[in-house]
Amino acid sequence: MKLRAILKHSYENVPFYHRKFEQAKIGPNDIRTVSDLRKIPLTTREELQTLPPEFTSARNVEIEKCKKTTTSGTTGTPLNLILDRGAVEYGDGLWLRMYERNGLRNWDKMAVIRHPNYFLKEYWFQRVGMMQRRYISALATTEEQVKILEAYQPNAIKSYSSALGEIAHFLKNGSERIKPRIIFTGGELLSDISRNSIRSVFHTEPFDAYGTSEFSLVAWECREHSGYHVNADNIVMELLAGDGEEAVAGERGAVVCTGLHNYAMPLIRYKNDDLAVRLDGECPCGVRLPLMKGLEGRESDLLVTLDGRLISPWRFYPFPFDSYMGIVQFTITQERRDRILLRLVVEKDTFDMSRLDQARLNIKKLFGEEMQVDFKIIDKFEKETTGKMQAISRLF
Repeated sequence: MKLRAILKHSYENVPFYHRKFEQAKIGPNDIRTVSDLRKIPLTTREELQTLPPEFTSARNVEIEKCKKTTTSGTTGTPLNLILDRGAVEYGDGLWLRMYERNGLRNWDKMAVIRHPNYFLKEYWFQRVGMMQRRYISALATTEEQVKILEAYQPNAIKSYSSALGEIAHFLKNGSERIKPRIIFTGGELLSDISRNSIRSVFHTEPFDAYGTSEFSLVAWECREHSGYHVNADNIVMELLAGDGEEAVAGERGAVVCTGLHNYAMPLIRYKNDDLAVRLDGECPCGVRLPLMKGLEGRESDLLVTLDGRLISPWRFYPFPFDSYMGIVQFTITQERRDRILLRLVVEKDTFDMSRLDQARLNIKKLFGEEMQVDFKIIDKFEKETTGKMQAISRLF
């Protein structure tokens, strides 16, 4: 019912989608099942960015009463978004459901490390001690973030995984200074290095979440950590393989989402450049939502071997190394088709530099013997303007 309603509304009230349906020679009544969605052409961020808001928003919605926001801009130029009140409130409810399922209580204090553009206002119930939040800038130094955390002593922390990984390394020999009961990560790929570091320092397994500005919380981990629950009550998610068909269980596919609640600026079959792996079956926790294995990065960041094969970011960590010993963080940049650069922050008293030679051989074996592989040891990674860290990237 939700899907039929948003399709009918979009066709009748959103010029952009009326034109898409007409060009495909279909109407809302032609979409009777989820598989019928493939009759509708994909929507991309790039095509939306070229259009005025009056073409992509609904004519029968009071836009001035809606929330205006943007995507983070991690993948390039941000996309301007318009969210109606129903979509905002439903999105808030999705986060609350995930928090509750993972043990967060109404009276817990939570520190949230994120970009200042996404700090939220304080509500009346927070002033009386419920769902208290302390926002910390992801652009602040690790030392500044730790100082605030020590003063606030949160029961829970929600953070970009790279920021929390840096904090965990900073606190390696003083983890008793901050003792959160629960940790939530999101906003970027949670590498095994960061997950292991967070677990060893804070003695708790992080709950990773996949959220977007367009659809709020998309998928999330529970205590079983057997995959990510996809919020199918808020979106219809397709994972499309390279041939455009639905990916099978265990296969990587491009994330395509249709939102079910935002009537101000509907997004139908919206392809956001993310990649994920489908899982079959149900989670032992009892939640009946469909599962995905987790994000595999973005299509634009897949690395390319000399013979043309695409390599997922999840092929790394700890590859090309044999273990995480002495490695704090590392990033991989394919600068050219035939050159890869690895930047590393290491513990110089425990990291054996001869391991770089074996790492170079491992990369050449995977990517091709003619691949140029360079290493650069640095003291720390500078924070990007988004507050995140791009672990894997391709520049060509």
